[in-house]
Amino acid sequence: MNRLWIPVLLCAVYFIPRSQSGPFLEPSSLWPYGFALMALAFYTPFAWWLFRLDPDARVMSLSRLAFGSIGGILAVYCLYGIGPGLAAKLFGAPVGVGIGVIQVASFIRGSDMIPLWMTILAYTISVGLVEEGSKAFAARPDCFHPVLVRAAMGFMAGIGFGVVEALTYSYRMYAGSADWTIYVVRFVLCVGSHGVMSAIAVVSLPEDWWDFDRIWVSVLRLLPIAFLHGTYDALLVRNHEGWAIVVDIATFAALPLILWWQQEQQGEV
Repeated sequence: MNRLWIPVLLCAVYFIPRSQSGPFLEPSSLWPYGFALMALAFYTPFAWWLFRLDPDARVMSLSRLAFGSIGGILAVYCLYGIGPGLAAKLFGAPVGVGIGVIQVASFIRGSDMIPLWMTILAYTISVGLVEEGSKAFAARPDCFHPVLVRAAMGFMAGIGFGVVEALTYSYRMYAGSADWTIYVVRFVLCVGSHGVMSAIAVVSLPEDWWDFDRIWVSVLRLLPIAFLHGTYDALLVRNHEGWAIVVDIATFAALPLILWWQQEQQGEV
């Protein structure tokens, strides 16, 4: 997994001086779709090479790309939109309680009046767990697949999720106001970060991740990567960009270590 140094270099875009010459794209521009296609054109073959996928696994990874871009985003909106009462009726009381906690965390995370540690906790619950859980479930990991294949499926689901998120942010927040470096960060670094985090999330899930009666086992397994994700977002929101970069680099560095440990445990090394 020494190949992972390539996406780590993408962190350098944070250090590019921001241009103050005005907005890079107009609200009606179609360029974000071009950026999305370029991100997919880069990260898809990169994932095939990084995880050493054979032709059959490459075909399977494309379905995970689609599930991540569509199913992952829909799952996030459902988790934010469904009420705790309805969730309890459909999936049981524990899930209903969890949805309620997510919605409370989502409500308070934007407040500047709470301390940083509380912001990190709120983002861990309402963003980290929600997004990493949605991407991991969209990847539909199979415990019979080798560790690298499962990680690749997660990576591809994360790439799909990250590209759709980048498009959404481009038109809702950036078009007509942001400079060009925002698009570089969002379509290059953030998409790659979503892939890495999703790969970690997938290999962290238990074999019976699909069993709603044991969903809390999956939640506990996802907490470490959810914490890294939530900490990264919280630090950016609180304008601690330097520390956010440190967290992002630590996340990239954690992937090869986690994969090596998983392969050791399963006798694949």
